[in-house]
Amino acid sequence: MKKTAIALYLSAFLAGCQSAGEPATKKEEPDIEQTSKQEQNIIAELKQTTEDTALRNAAYEDVLKSDTLTGGYLGENTPELQEDLGVQSIEADAVMQVIGAVYGDFYDYGIMYGKNQTSGAAEPGIWVGIKKPDEKADELVRRLQKQADEGKILAKYIHLFESEYSDKDNEVLMYNVSKAIKPMKDAMPEPDRVALGVSVDTITRTIEIGHDFLTKEQMTELKKQFSKYDLAFTQEGRMLPLPGEPDVEYPDETVTRELSTKGSWVMSVSEEEMLVMDAKPNDFSANGSEKESYGAVFFQFPKADEKLKVGQRVTVEASGPIMESYPGQGGAKFVTVLPTYQPDNADLTEEEVVRSAISQHKSKGSFAAIRRVQFEEASDQWTVTFVDSMQPEPNVTDIVVADQK
Repeated sequence: MKKTAIALYLSAFLAGCQSAGEPATKKEEPDIEQTSKQEQNIIAELKQTTEDTALRNAAYEDVLKSDTLTGGYLGENTPELQEDLGVQSIEADAVMQVIGAVYGDFYDYGIMYGKNQTSGAAEPGIWVGIKKPDEKADELVRRLQKQADEGKILAKYIHLFESEYSDKDNEVLMYNVSKAIKPMKDAMPEPDRVALGVSVDTITRTIEIGHDFLTKEQMTELKKQFSKYDLAFTQEGRMLPLPGEPDVEYPDETVTRELSTKGSWVMSVSEEEMLVMDAKPNDFSANGSEKESYGAVFFQFPKADEKLKVGQRVTVEASGPIMESYPGQGGAKFVTVLPTYQPDNADLTEEEVVRSAISQHKSKGSFAAIRRVQFEEASDQWTVTFVDSMQPEPNVTDIVVADQK
């Protein structure tokens, strides 16, 4: 999938989709090269008229030394990756500069996207599709050919063709699709919990709809309404439960003898939301951040205080995006309650102990996570260790809970 955009960025060469609505989490899938018949409508083919490409070679050497490449941020440093990064840093930049000088904003005039060797592209490089080419297109060709003549760029990586549509056309199409779906979304009992993402693929112009609520009849209706286009529907996770359908799953075996840090702790619940914090920390010290970092999210979840209890460990399937604040903020679609740990010879379960410890712990406005829950059979007591790792010096507090019902 390619994004209708002029801005290039080093970590992903024009990757993504032009989209509207709430982005939904997608599974990682291997890249598949996309092509369209209109790419064969060549406006002009640049020629490499000189063998003296010293200027381009010098720029390419700078690319090879860049931290982006040598630091491993884009993966293994292969020859294919090196050339892809060279193309986006040299040819794509040259095209963008010339487009800016000739057209200004290219939004109304056409589309642009990249294809990578690392993704298996048969013809890698920068692709520029111009709607209704005129004298501006001629000037674009002239200026780019001049740079090829001077050995500043490699002509083989620049592809110029006539496009049937522009970025603006794709955005209008995307808007019309979103407008058609809106009444279907608004008819849901809880439209705020709906996951919906609409995108238009720049290359194929396929309309891609990610959702968790559309029925087969509604999808058929949309296909009829936009019959000139291919529509690709992707169900994002499970379908949003309707009134009366469960949105919490409970384990068949509620108690386990196996200690686990899977999932997140339920730290608080209310009528409309819950706070969960990871039971296992992330180590971001390699990036200069915290060595012990616990994810935390406030999830909107109707009747959370009736469905869940503080101290439970859960996994949460989100509905829609999670705001990147701390704690994060988002909506929950499904919650799975995990079995609670209870050691041999212990009267209390881990859930009961954590609930008691949370009620005793005074975080004073901070968001302290649970580092450890430990049962000491000899003393017949539990110790719950809280840590506020967001402070310059992590603040650690132990809460002792007697193992008594």
